[in-house]
Amino acid sequence: MYTIAADLGSTNQKAIILKIAENKDETNIELIGKVRIKTTDFALFIYNIIEKYNIVIDEIDKIVVTGTGSSYLTDKYKGIDIIKVNEFDAIAYGGLLLSQSEKGIIVSIGTGTTIVYSDMKETVRLGGTGLGGGTLVGLGKAILTNINDKNDATISFNNLIDMAKKGNRNNVDLLIGDISKDNILNMTKDITAANFAAIYKAAKSEDYIAAVLNMILENIALLVKTLYKDGDIIYIGTMVGDSYVRENIETIANYTGNKVTFVNDSEYAIVIGAWEYYLLNIRKNY
Repeated sequence: MYTIAADLGSTNQKAIILKIAENKDETNIELIGKVRIKTTDFALFIYNIIEKYNIVIDEIDKIVVTGTGSSYLTDKYKGIDIIKVNEFDAIAYGGLLLSQSEKGIIVSIGTGTTIVYSDMKETVRLGGTGLGGGTLVGLGKAILTNINDKNDATISFNNLIDMAKKGNRNNVDLLIGDISKDNILNMTKDITAANFAAIYKAAKSEDYIAAVLNMILENIALLVKTLYKDGDIIYIGTMVGDSYVRENIETIANYTGNKVTFVNDSEYAIVIGAWEYYLLNIRKNY
């Protein structure tokens, strides 16, 4: 039999597919694959998985779901049990287990950003922000459409990250060094004084995209700083899977004074967290 664990987000749906063989002595769980589909249509999502892995729908024992899209599902889908896991618990378990941490703040950057604290016994939502990957794509489209009159269909997250790598946000942002010849307290000359406020500088579209990315990551990091409790700060999410994004987060963390941890499979951390939460907390009572 097969089990699907899925994160049903606001713009993408992700899943891990597991083959499970049980007998009276043990349970063998085999990871068959991972998928990410840019859709919010659950039926289409499941159909794609069945087609990709040549699975008969009657062979699916259960579907473990989390994310905002799971709120639209009932307890059954085509006769298959739907088991819902609270998204904050999925974020916590995914971040802590993949980072091998006992406790910490988990920052999940998706379309927007959610910040939780957990010690695996209790999970608390500390806060969040609408800034995230959706902001980069949305503002990126607005900037490029106005500057270059590009077709929206040509503008993707990966395309924007590539542009940011070529850009220089110093041509867009007003820095401490632009307004003072000295550092101000612990703020060095390369720290942002005001986002998008360097109106007297000449900037290219790549510079604007770099500034958008910095604004998103900088403000998330500053929010995390104000919410910090104890333990590690663990970043997960699709956006964090890019090495350039991680480098920018680390640069900002050097200023805020917070040590950050990144995990492998950050894109699937919430899915993995949902599955692990099910195994550890729901399965025994199911």
